[in-house]
Amino acid sequence: MQQFNAIVFVIVAHMDDWLLFMNPNIRYELANKNNKVVFIYTTANDAGASETFWRGNEEASLSSIRFGVTYENEEKEYRDQVKLNNHLLHRWTYGNVVSYFLRLPDGNLSGNGFSSQGYQSLQKLYLREIPDICTLDHSTVYHGWDDLVNTIQSIIDFEGDNHSVIKINFPEPDRVINQGDHSDHITTGLAVRVIPKYNNYYSYSYKGYSISNYPIDLTGEDLFWKIGMFFVYDKTLYDLTGYSLLQRNPNTFMEFCFRSSKFQVEGCLNDTKLENTIRFNHNTRKK
Repeated sequence: MQQFNAIVFVIVAHMDDWLLFMNPNIRYELANKNNKVVFIYTTANDAGASETFWRGNEEASLSSIRFGVTYENEEKEYRDQVKLNNHLLHRWTYGNVVSYFLRLPDGNLSGNGFSSQGYQSLQKLYLREIPDICTLDHSTVYHGWDDLVNTIQSIIDFEGDNHSVIKINFPEPDRVINQGDHSDHITTGLAVRVIPKYNNYYSYSYKGYSISNYPIDLTGEDLFWKIGMFFVYDKTLYDLTGYSLLQRNPNTFMEFCFRSSKFQVEGCLNDTKLENTIRFNHNTRKK
């Protein structure tokens, strides 16, 4: 069994969130063959649309990962289902990279949900306005907020396998720090903050939509990879669904692509390790 330097979790609401709001940091992690990178997507990113659309977004995220894994990878990819915390979870594995798709309904920007999905949302689950939330493929039902939180913890336990260095990347849930962000981003961040073992990990919280308010600061190779990986995502989505995020609103997405991620370190049990992991996030490049 391969020994990894770190297990890196990327826990986001939508499949394109890490591309737009967590790069170049996550690209560095993907390019490091000594790391295991685990993506957890809480929602289906459906925007109230059809199954074709949310499945297209899943495939688009996988295309971006394949493009971003630039080290030699001879292992075959495979798809399976894993039962954790009494829930059947959809998993995709490609060498050192794993993706989990929880396929919960997109809650809409406001958190009110969409009529096509019964107005379900993560925000309503968090606020106890609904007792349960069902996945779009009807593979499982989460019975309350704690059930969802404990499922995220179960994935981390299962894939982390008691590794001494576990990094958690997630959306910043503080609406003062992260103003104007999507309800799914905020609520996913709230879920991560309350997982039982949160204080055991190296944690990084990222701003979302508000990064467009910062000066343009991404150049060179970092800019190439961020735009390139997002273009691969959009092209796959277009090929599968006929829908292009870039065609719909190119200015908005380019505003995100020309800016580096804005994050803060949440904490760690060991200050020396914390210093090293911060340095890694800022300075690691593909050799």
